[in-house]
Amino acid sequence: MNLLRTLMVTTALLAASSLSTNVLAQSVQLEITDPPANHHFGKIPLAANYAAQYFSLFNRSSNAVQLGKVSVDTAAAGDFVVGGSDGCSNAILQPNQGCSTLVGFVPTEVGARTARLVFPVVNSEVTATRILQGTGTTQPLDCVLDWAEQQFPSLLSSPTATFRATPFYARCYQGNSLCIGADAAAATLAAPSVYLYQNQNLQLLGKLSDIATTARCTQN
Repeated sequence: MNLLRTLMVTTALLAASSLSTNVLAQSVQLEITDPPANHHFGKIPLAANYAAQYFSLFNRSSNAVQLGKVSVDTAAAGDFVVGGSDGCSNAILQPNQGCSTLVGFVPTEVGARTARLVFPVVNSEVTATRILQGTGTTQPLDCVLDWAEQQFPSLLSSPTATFRATPFYARCYQGNSLCIGADAAAATLAAPSVYLYQNQNLQLLGKLSDIATTARCTQN
């Protein structure tokens, strides 16, 4: 009888806990007001650290909300960094009170980079999330290739995104039958050069810095 009573009390407590959690989840309303949902950090050179954006969160609930530590998850999390100016982590937001957290985009790879920004609520499964998007580029090669595509549209047709093919960063055209890249990925004392790869032959086109000057690209 005592065992049955204990089981009944335990079941009641678990049900009450579950109900409390559900009520809490329903009562917490968080809104990311800035920037817009389609915000994109843009094309940023690898390792550049100047691309940053404040993300603002508001408590639209009728009660105070205790936030946890703001974080970035998914595979490309290393490209997006919660900066030193973080006013949301562990903050207590009163009704209609907001906070802001600075997020930087420092790409580690070329191409599209995506992650998820998470504002968690303490003792709750409720989170406010926002998809983070940016594009990593290798400069000045991407600028040179963009310029070359405008200069020779019939030759450099159907381009792929810039990608790493160690020791080169390259972009291919004409169904991958022709590729242009630079050895900017190689840690050498020599200045990066631009190469054309076609019909299994590698041809030197010149110094990347010289071509970048012609294309009016800035060397980073």
